[in-house]
Amino acid sequence: MKGKRLHYWSHMQHGLLILLLAWLLFSSPWVHLYNRLPDGAGLLIWAHVILGLAALVLGLGFFLTTALQGRLGQYFPWAWGQLGPLWRDLRGVLTLRMPTNEGAGLFSIIKGLLLLALLVTGVTGAAWLLTAGSQDAVFWRGWHIVSAQCLIWALVAHILATLAHLMDFMRQ
Repeated sequence: MKGKRLHYWSHMQHGLLILLLAWLLFSSPWVHLYNRLPDGAGLLIWAHVILGLAALVLGLGFFLTTALQGRLGQYFPWAWGQLGPLWRDLRGVLTLRMPTNEGAGLFSIIKGLLLLALLVTGVTGAAWLLTAGSQDAVFWRGWHIVSAQCLIWALVAHILATLAHLMDFMRQ
């Protein structure tokens, strides 16, 4: 894919993931599953399962798009042992300086952690579904809940970082 089309597709994936995650997170308190889909599962449960699988597929596509754009090193610098920009941003935060939005610093690592949490949440949800009716489903349910909680924290950090960046941008 060419750079401009890849950039456009990345924004489309991001927007669709926002919508899917918002629905999945806001509807999840009403989805009560244990080790299998209940007989006569309603629209809310089926929508959660189907849209959750769609979010996993879209998240994998977003990961691939990120890789094609050469941003894996930016979002996951810790995987290559490159933590210098993160430490620089954290020292800057202590002196009330805004971290940069580009590079392999704090904001990029937050984006990477959010993407990782999305993928882990999707994989554990899919594993839960694939093992439905067995004791393994209970195991995957537990990990799905923990990973969804991590996803929420990463999403909150991402939203706060985005708001901080926008406020800094408007101030300049």
